[in-house]
Amino acid sequence: MLAAAGGEPINADALEKAKLLESLSAGRTLVDFYRAFADRPEEFVIYDDGYRRWSYSYRQVGAAARRFAARLRTKPIIKGEKVLIWSENRPEWLAAFWGCILEGIVAVPIDCRSSVGVLTNIQRVVHASALVVGEEVKASALEGLLPIWRLQDIELIDEESSLAYGRDIDSTDLVEIVFTSGSTATPKGVLITHRNIVADLNPLVREVQQYRRYVRALAPVRFLNLLPLSHMFGQALATFFPPMLPGTVIFMSSYAPHEVITQIHECRVSFLVAVPKILAALREYVLSRFPKLARLQEDNSHWVIRRWRYRKIHRLFGLKFIGFVIAGAPLDAGLENFWRQLGFMVVQGYGLTETSPIVSFNHPFHLKPGTVGKPLPGVEVKIAPDGEILIRGEIVTPGYFNAPAGASMAFEDGWFHTGDIGVIDCDGYLSVRGRKKEMIVTPEGLKVFPEDVELVLNRIGGVRDSAVVGRKRVHAVLVLEPGADKNEIVRHANAELEDHQKVRSISVWTAGELPRTEGTGKLKRPAIQQWVDAGSLPVALTSRDEIAELVGTYAPGRTLTPETKLDELGLTSLEQVELIAELEQRFNTVVDEAAFRNARTLGDLAKQVSGPAFAREALEFVRWNRGAIAKLVRRVTLPGLVLPITRLCAQVKVSGAAILHDLRGPVIFAANHQSYLDAPVIMSVLPPRWRYSLAPAMWKEFFDAHFHPERYSLAHVMTNRLNFFLATLIFNGFPLPQQDIGLRATLRHIGDLVSDGWSILIFPEGERSVTGEIKAFAPGVGMIGSRLRMPIVPIRLRGVYRVWPRNSAMIHPGPVDVAFGSPIKLNGGNYIELAGKVEAAVRAL
Repeated sequence: MLAAAGGEPINADALEKAKLLESLSAGRTLVDFYRAFADRPEEFVIYDDGYRRWSYSYRQVGAAARRFAARLRTKPIIKGEKVLIWSENRPEWLAAFWGCILEGIVAVPIDCRSSVGVLTNIQRVVHASALVVGEEVKASALEGLLPIWRLQDIELIDEESSLAYGRDIDSTDLVEIVFTSGSTATPKGVLITHRNIVADLNPLVREVQQYRRYVRALAPVRFLNLLPLSHMFGQALATFFPPMLPGTVIFMSSYAPHEVITQIHECRVSFLVAVPKILAALREYVLSRFPKLARLQEDNSHWVIRRWRYRKIHRLFGLKFIGFVIAGAPLDAGLENFWRQLGFMVVQGYGLTETSPIVSFNHPFHLKPGTVGKPLPGVEVKIAPDGEILIRGEIVTPGYFNAPAGASMAFEDGWFHTGDIGVIDCDGYLSVRGRKKEMIVTPEGLKVFPEDVELVLNRIGGVRDSAVVGRKRVHAVLVLEPGADKNEIVRHANAELEDHQKVRSISVWTAGELPRTEGTGKLKRPAIQQWVDAGSLPVALTSRDEIAELVGTYAPGRTLTPETKLDELGLTSLEQVELIAELEQRFNTVVDEAAFRNARTLGDLAKQVSGPAFAREALEFVRWNRGAIAKLVRRVTLPGLVLPITRLCAQVKVSGAAILHDLRGPVIFAANHQSYLDAPVIMSVLPPRWRYSLAPAMWKEFFDAHFHPERYSLAHVMTNRLNFFLATLIFNGFPLPQQDIGLRATLRHIGDLVSDGWSILIFPEGERSVTGEIKAFAPGVGMIGSRLRMPIVPIRLRGVYRVWPRNSAMIHPGPVDVAFGSPIKLNGGNYIELAGKVEAAVRAL
């Protein structure tokens, strides 16, 4: 505790809050905001790359930002120059962004799903000095255009940095240029200043301070953010809002419903930040698990009662999950009501890139369904005579970069014309009806908002998606389920719609999904309107074509057709794992590994990917062996029974163990394989801090009767299950398949173990040696080490095969040698070559 001048004690955390408030006072900059959080020890970011989770503190990200700022200074890239950031969401993105802010460099964020053409167009406008890229973008085509830096090269290490930071920054200086379009020859970049963002954050900080006791009760507050950081709302909820609590933001690579819900549950997420399309996909997933919810009745009981009534749903998400923060596109009222009925909070916000971005926010403690809340303090909002929403305040951009023709029309008498149509009710809550330019005006002068008609259409069975366009009459473009009757669908819709809203003509879209914007998922109505006007077939890239393109990267030079047989491509098991991961990420689905292996042709694979995204992995893993009771049993049985017997059987001589003293975990121990006694021998010589945080891999096929009891007699099954239980309990083992389905699930499980601090023991030969000779290491060890970015400690075993020979049931006590080697790190995608490095390191011991 500290004391104020008057003698009253001041809580240190409250002092940090006051410091944050002061940093956001009028005329201050984001550099002041940075100083208020950059050295805090709390967790800031969790990043799941599809293989494991990584966790970083505010201090780590803050120090990395200062190092990146120093790199900008030494290049030199001077204040006011631009740097493009083209990357997926990841913690290094935040470090690069804050590093630019500290040096007065203007960041130009680009959505990672944007094409090279979009980025080239933007570069033609801004003339950036460097391009910073993530792991998932294809930057090779831009070599020579400008210097390219990799975000993966930014180290996020826990250290106090003495690097100087913070140029002479003014509140009117630019923070970033955010492009709201880029596919045209004249992309439009919105200028965002320090004053804009600080003005937007100031009222939010004050609200957090006011309701701080509630926030403390929820700590740690974690946000799973599925909005891209190139999107201003996603940026605000990931970069600026968490430090106010302080809270944690989570990034993940897959947006498949099953993966999202798993992430929410396992990371104890409080809020999911997403676009409405994600909520719709989650609803379909929940309905597939709980079909009775399709007949959900209106329930106005207290939210506590509803959470209890639908407790199975809340257990699925995790009891700490509160609800959703939605932005980026209009939220369907029926979709909002579905989640509210289940007892989840649905918080909508409204804003634009030009407003930095938040204009209004539905206060979590004063929610009004169907609205986007009240405008933030200091933000003026009014409705023009034609219904357009106008905004005035310091949050509004000063303009556009190299203002394109007609851009000034958006600003008139200090008011920004949003182009959105809305209303403000008697309580001051704002509702957004739709885009002004997309509104259809009938010959009778009546206004039709496309979203209102789409809401009705999308509720009708057989409609997967819809888009409403038109000049003077309503035209519907429908994406239908197989066998759906388009005429019957229109009849149903028109029975619910007002006369001026009725659908007068239709088109059926047959090229996969309707075109939508990247990140926010808004319909690209101009493109759909152009297609309708042209009367041509859909030109969107079909999922089959996209799959062929993706598979083609694993079979270069091959001409792929729907009839191409997958087994002719010669994909290794690890290439199949990587292809499955990319398919899941590209199509936001979960690809069942067994079904993937059973797909004979490219066409079969396309059908599976475009089908229901709710498949489960064939191999599931127990978690109870990481619990307190299992750990206690292990602490007793290993030193009290297992290890003394092991030491009686094997008189072990150890060398190289000194490397373990200063080594920080977790690591992967990779050893040659001689006997069933290998794991106990290694555990017997490991120091306790390594022994009791070790998870050995077990040959899954050895426990085939446990996983496939239908193939064996009852006695065999019971014996095998007992062996599996004891190996799992006493040794903390987990199954690793060699021939069976489940390799992808196993790699993910290894990632989860490592993320929780467990080290892994694997035997890359895959089978025990009869003579003691080392066989070739399987490439899986290369993939694990490279993908998980884990140091690998080689271990050489000698003589264990004589103590318990492979083809003998008898143990023959004798001498054994165990040698530890120096850790090695693996990088790259040639897993055969990487496995060879590990093998060579083991042989050299």
